[in-house]
Amino acid sequence: MPFPTKLIAEALHEPDNERVFVTLYGLTLLTIRGFIFALDEYARQEHLYSQDPADEDLQTERRQVWPVLAAYGIAILIGLALPRLAVGLYFALAVFLIVPFRDLRHLLFSRS
Repeated sequence: MPFPTKLIAEALHEPDNERVFVTLYGLTLLTIRGFIFALDEYARQEHLYSQDPADEDLQTERRQVWPVLAAYGIAILIGLALPRLAVGLYFALAVFLIVPFRDLRHLLFSRS
């Protein structure tokens, strides 16, 4: 992701190009997430995952796929009109995907 990120950083200082590069960045993120989804589906069809039904992390990841793909699509459309807002949305999606909010909530509220 260094190359698309560099394009975004440079484009935000050039108003003529920022819509194009923010849109390309969003399409790159959407494509990556789509490939991850496709690989996950392949692994499930080939029974490459553990059969343990208690594996909640895997179920949570699968439930997040469609809302995240939709959010990237919305952010891309917003980026066509308001590129800087789209960059903020991309950042918010990255935080949502990286930070384990469920684990944090459990950690914070279980110590009563």
